[in-house]
Amino acid sequence: MAEPCFCAVCQNAAGNFVGNLLSEIFTLISKPIILVFKCDNNVDYLKNKVAEIKDEKDTTENYAEAVERRGEKIVPKLRNWLTSANDRIEAAEKLVADAEGNAKKRCFFGLCLNPKSRYQLSKKAEENSMTIDKLVNEARGFNLALSHTPAPPKEVPAPVKGFEDFYSRKDVLERIMEALQSQSSSIIGVHGMPGVGKTMLAKEVKRKAEQDKLFDAVAMALVSRSAELKKIQDEIARGLGLDQLPNGITTQNAAELIKDRLKNMKKVLIILDDIWVPGIDLEELGIPLRNKPTKIEGSSSREEHVECKILLTSRDSDVLSDLMDSPQHFSLHQLKFEEAWELLKKIVGDRAESEELHGTAIEIVRECGGLPLAITTIAKALKNKKPFEWRDALRKLRKPSSENFDGISANVYSAIEVSYSSLESEKLKKTFLLCCLLGHKTSIQDLLKYGVGLGLFANTIEEARDEVFTLISKLRASSLLIDDYDNNRFDMHDLIHDVAVSITSRDRHGLLLTGDHVPKEWSDTETRKGFEWICLRYSNVDGLPGELETLRLTLFQLINKNPSLQIPANFFKGMPRLKVLDLTHMHMSSLPSSICLLQNLHTLCLDQSVLGDIRTIGELKNLEILSLGLSEFEELPREIGQLTQLKLLDLSVCAKLKIIPPRVLASMSRLEELYLRNSFHGWEVEENENQRNASLAELKHLKKLTNLEVCIPDIRMIPKDLFFENLKKFKIFIGCKWEDQYSSFGSSRTLKLHLNASISFNYLVKMLLKMTEELHLRELAGVKNVVDELNTEGFPDLKYLYVRNAPEVQHIAEGVPFNAFPRLEVLFLWNLNNLEKIFQGRFRDTAFNNLRTITIECCDKVKNLFSSSIARQLLHLQEISVTDCSNMEEIVDDEEQGRRNDIVEATELKFGEVLRSLRLQRLPKLSSLNKSCRHMPLFNEQVFH
Repeated sequence: MAEPCFCAVCQNAAGNFVGNLLSEIFTLISKPIILVFKCDNNVDYLKNKVAEIKDEKDTTENYAEAVERRGEKIVPKLRNWLTSANDRIEAAEKLVADAEGNAKKRCFFGLCLNPKSRYQLSKKAEENSMTIDKLVNEARGFNLALSHTPAPPKEVPAPVKGFEDFYSRKDVLERIMEALQSQSSSIIGVHGMPGVGKTMLAKEVKRKAEQDKLFDAVAMALVSRSAELKKIQDEIARGLGLDQLPNGITTQNAAELIKDRLKNMKKVLIILDDIWVPGIDLEELGIPLRNKPTKIEGSSSREEHVECKILLTSRDSDVLSDLMDSPQHFSLHQLKFEEAWELLKKIVGDRAESEELHGTAIEIVRECGGLPLAITTIAKALKNKKPFEWRDALRKLRKPSSENFDGISANVYSAIEVSYSSLESEKLKKTFLLCCLLGHKTSIQDLLKYGVGLGLFANTIEEARDEVFTLISKLRASSLLIDDYDNNRFDMHDLIHDVAVSITSRDRHGLLLTGDHVPKEWSDTETRKGFEWICLRYSNVDGLPGELETLRLTLFQLINKNPSLQIPANFFKGMPRLKVLDLTHMHMSSLPSSICLLQNLHTLCLDQSVLGDIRTIGELKNLEILSLGLSEFEELPREIGQLTQLKLLDLSVCAKLKIIPPRVLASMSRLEELYLRNSFHGWEVEENENQRNASLAELKHLKKLTNLEVCIPDIRMIPKDLFFENLKKFKIFIGCKWEDQYSSFGSSRTLKLHLNASISFNYLVKMLLKMTEELHLRELAGVKNVVDELNTEGFPDLKYLYVRNAPEVQHIAEGVPFNAFPRLEVLFLWNLNNLEKIFQGRFRDTAFNNLRTITIECCDKVKNLFSSSIARQLLHLQEISVTDCSNMEEIVDDEEQGRRNDIVEATELKFGEVLRSLRLQRLPKLSSLNKSCRHMPLFNEQVFH
């Protein structure tokens, strides 16, 4: 009986084997057949995967760009992923194109599709989809900080203030622009005597290059006599789109960052203005001298060619010859008399032609020697003066200057001196001389700190700041100061700076030592005693005297370049009248003991320094301003609480600051301005006996606070009764650590709010939301309607609104009876997955009237940007950008079609007429700008594609 059982087992085993074998054979035979029939599905699936990886690639590139703008390096893993993603997208798109072309080949005389081509395409599509899936999953595992603030929209370059389009300038300008577009030379030079207009010409070259989009980036930096490499690198980095160079970075590392940035660009122009030193090393700045192919780390095998053009200006043609690889440089000559006369008339007006002034005005023009700087400064000084003052100015111009200043002609020196002498008040003159000692590209905040300490300006900090801006405005109007890259800084023409330094030294106001320039007055002990101000800016002096006896001294500044420099213990013993002390870039384990003798000190700046024991500061009872910005120290001494007269405390960007003892801030009852941006985060939740750190409740004691910059890790740390009655300016960041600590637009009232849990707002946050000019919102847990739930008054002062990563938000604003967003200029929306409409319903006619830029990305439920009724109100809209919104159907929706049977007239949609930029990317359902409008006037009908 066992034998039949065995046979049965064998039969079953044989049957299973045959079944499995037949199954495998069927699979092998059927898989190619299935692939042939699934070809279309596989190709369509691949198309979807390509769109998916493009989204991830754009997100990753945006993050990478934000990191690079901060001057940081992208990790190789991220760079390699981007390279792989680009290669895979390129291969997949080629495959899709083949599917739409080659797969249509016929067999059997065109009666059926070619099965071989379909099989090959289907198989490759399936394999590519699997590879893309892996890349997408890898990207989602990067855990990137994707909440970066995009760079502010680029403005159309404004005309250069002070540049005159005379024929003699126009000819040189045209030849420079031609040379920049030529391949014959990478370095171009412009030389001419001081005051002839080289800087204005260079700025106009920059403007035209940006306007005509000749380069990916245009950077301009002032070199000047001092040639401070770090400052030059900062300006170059800013021009190349880097947010800022990291604090404390060496010039070598900064050069590497600049080089890395250049590697990611195709074509760049760098302008170095006013070069004095023949031996300046461009490579040391990070600028390549030749257009060599540069392989980008992590890129594919192909090489990237970086074309870097360099424009140099100098007083000395020999300096240019030493730096340039070809003799292609241009000479800028003085204005012809006719041009000089027209320049003076443009400033003075018809008075120049009057009988009482005409002759004197002509002679003044002749004495200025065709130099625009001399003509401009003296013309502005005399514009509203009486005839006898014109004649007096002419006599001074004809009188040879007693100064013999290197590189400055006598007539230019006299013209600038006349302009200085014509300033309306002694305060304005002293402010101008103080500006010259502070140097180029100076922060108005620094001038404020110095001026308040010296007693030059009004009592409160707010009043003093208004007075400073007024004085700076007057000096700019006189052309003694010039604008810098933002309104909070000022600059000075190098020639005017040199004359001002000479005047300051001559009149015993101040003594300036920079680099190797050490005036003889510094070495003469008796002469040195007569100065009110002494400034050592990156000076190469061999150490400091044991005691600096200068009884008249009220200001001492030391901007250090030598980390090992030590200040002797008794150095400050002979300065009883000192009011302002600035020690920058110092390394001090403790402060010199004699600093406690400075009982008249009102301003103390210890910025960008490495500090140890600074408890001695607590003995300076009359201190009004204490600045420790960008310095390294871990604990603010408890003794600082003794400074009861303090009006301004600056602890900005003190990244290592961990401890602010309790009740130190509360004791500063006179404090008007407190800066803690990107600094202290260790707030205690509430006041108690065992607390180690300060709490936000202490700020309630600061009744005079008008300006506050602070980071608050959690909104629940804010006391419910915290209120600032006099707060007028603020930069307050609430929630997680915001990576962008600077305002994108220079706003005076900025709020950044990250809510990862639903919570009712306290009074302070409600007040800030009502006052803010620049608002950044992230996550917003529990918020569905921004206006209804955050500020029912419609954000009356808001100019710039950023909302991102807020999955619950459905509307930014619904129709309301009040005036919503009356001042809003920029609107940026990113990754709002449930946003249905930006503006829902009808609004007052004045709502959104000032909107200039709208950017929306990754908002998949939105079908249109705005209704036709809102579109009629957008009279100033200049830029629209819509990207990766999968359901976007049209830009303008005709919501009124259901209420009336007519078609929207194109003439009613005025926003298109002022539009300068329209960017629409990856919008698969977009069919038109407006379905009911056959022709929408765009770009004032000057451009139409």
